[in-house]
Amino acid sequence: MKGRVLVVDDDKTLRFALVKALRRFGYETLEAADGLDALRALREPLPDIVLLDLRMPELDGLGVLRRFASRAPAFIVLTGHGTVQAAVEAMRLGAYSFLEKPVDAEELRPLLEQALALRGGLGALGRDDTRGNELVARSAAMREVDQMLDRIAPTDETVAIFGETGTGKEVVARQVHQRSLRRDGPYVALNAACVPKDLFESELFGHRKGAFTGATQDHRGFFLDAHGGSLFIDEVGELSLDSQAKLLRALESKRIRAVGDSQEREVDVRIIVATNRDLWREVQRGGFREDLYFRLQVFPVTLPPLRSRLADLPDLCAALLPQVSRQGALYISDQGFKVLGAHYWPGNVRELLNVLRRAALFATDGELGPELLQKMLAASLFTKAQVGPLGASAGADQGHAASSLPPMDAGQTTLAAVEREHIFRVLEGEAGNVTRAAIALGIDRRTLQRKMRQYDLTGDTRLDSI
Repeated sequence: MKGRVLVVDDDKTLRFALVKALRRFGYETLEAADGLDALRALREPLPDIVLLDLRMPELDGLGVLRRFASRAPAFIVLTGHGTVQAAVEAMRLGAYSFLEKPVDAEELRPLLEQALALRGGLGALGRDDTRGNELVARSAAMREVDQMLDRIAPTDETVAIFGETGTGKEVVARQVHQRSLRRDGPYVALNAACVPKDLFESELFGHRKGAFTGATQDHRGFFLDAHGGSLFIDEVGELSLDSQAKLLRALESKRIRAVGDSQEREVDVRIIVATNRDLWREVQRGGFREDLYFRLQVFPVTLPPLRSRLADLPDLCAALLPQVSRQGALYISDQGFKVLGAHYWPGNVRELLNVLRRAALFATDGELGPELLQKMLAASLFTKAQVGPLGASAGADQGHAASSLPPMDAGQTTLAAVEREHIFRVLEGEAGNVTRAAIALGIDRRTLQRKMRQYDLTGDTRLDSI
């Protein structure tokens, strides 16, 4: 089998068709009828790819993405109702790509293969992976973080990591563990948003066989798995108030009781948490417990956004370029770095990885020059999300130049309009070469030609098909 694909859609007929096609392509398949089913399926062993519908009852596709925080699988979102705002939000949350319904198997197959090929090379710096890359800390802001980690890692206190999405909170969490006296112990990561409320206690503290319906065997839980090491709880701000109370008790007493067990057990675990939320604001709104907030604030670490650590760009690119290179070494010219340095980076290092990944497809002689990078930045959905009704970037008033797509009229802001613009940009970058553009887009030539006719791109004199 090529890999495991989870199909999430409330349309049973569509699920059946997708599963049939995936099996024909050589993939192992899993199914989920809605977002809540998807969260239950997103556990170890994780699927390699998730085909995720955006509109579903109970919990929609964006809700799944928010709770899963762009972790290990590559998410490809499916929508027949999508607007550019939904697509932008999905990409901001870490989705790999999107397709409109009805799904064309000719489009899906190469997209799956590309997602599977790139999945292993996404990297900790780009998607909060758990492989423990070294911290890039050339800038003053990151040197300060690096020095702080040296001081706090050898202690056994709780560490809370704050920062925007895509800044590398998981990388820092692993650094805390690797620089601590627990480095030889286990490092266990839990995305709190992935655990359904009714299963949180069982997942964290374990359960005994027969404790509840479906408990067919004993389950250790994350705390025991991390005994003697570190437990990283990502998206801690997503926990319910009831779950927060249970976590606080475990932190204070260093003792846990499995569901269905009459005895408590001592645990030796160092807790590291992370969130992109303003927890104090959540406390004031009643969404986060004040006592847990102060318990987690022993050693707070706030990661700067990429726009505040531009001195790290050369080192970050040096770390990311080998991951996106398909043939031969890549390098960025001095003028190319000037273009990167002028961008606002609303998606942080994750956006940088996406830009480099796209640019690598079009690079000639291994060079990523200013014109190529400018085009890739202009096509960034992260950047599109920053463009207001007059085309002004959210970062413009902060003294940062930001690349952006030309503003669209309100009536044009559909998913089809975004796809048309992206296809145009790719074709333009390939000087109208349909074959090369199709490869870059991950679709076959015939599909691209059909879309060019659909979007009336065949008549553009700059796009002469060959």
